[in-house]
Amino acid sequence: MHINGPINSGKSTVGAALAALLPAARFIDGDDHDAPSHLPYTEQWALALARLTRLIAQAQERYLVIAYPLEQDSYEQILAACRQRGARLRVVTLAPTLTAAQSDRGGRILTDWERQRIAQMYLEGYAARPFSDLVLDTSATDAQASACLIAQWLAR
Repeated sequence: MHINGPINSGKSTVGAALAALLPAARFIDGDDHDAPSHLPYTEQWALALARLTRLIAQAQERYLVIAYPLEQDSYEQILAACRQRGARLRVVTLAPTLTAAQSDRGGRILTDWERQRIAQMYLEGYAARPFSDLVLDTSATDAQASACLIAQWLAR
């Protein structure tokens, strides 16, 4: 299970809540990549993706819930890693309104750079990826409610 979406859409909080609802699940926050902060963002993102594909290959859990924004090429790498281990990939894209995503919510205070990056991510389509199996507007729901909706969807 991959939780996709722009910055401040709720990927980490919803992902952790979802993993707590699923049997034998592990939550992986893609932002916890330990890449040196002095590297350019593109290099940090490449290291994060390499870490995620490695963790998928090594996973023993029944469910992996990964929170990280996906572009087409990173989706294809995650999909290949899942296929290599015989796992099914489901992508849930969290898509609050742009106004909600750019607001300070869930205890998070956004920087000016984050607000600008969120707008850019919406323009780049992070909130509406064609490979999404489910798109969920998280503007008016908290992490637990969103996780419950995703778990119900998975059970169908």
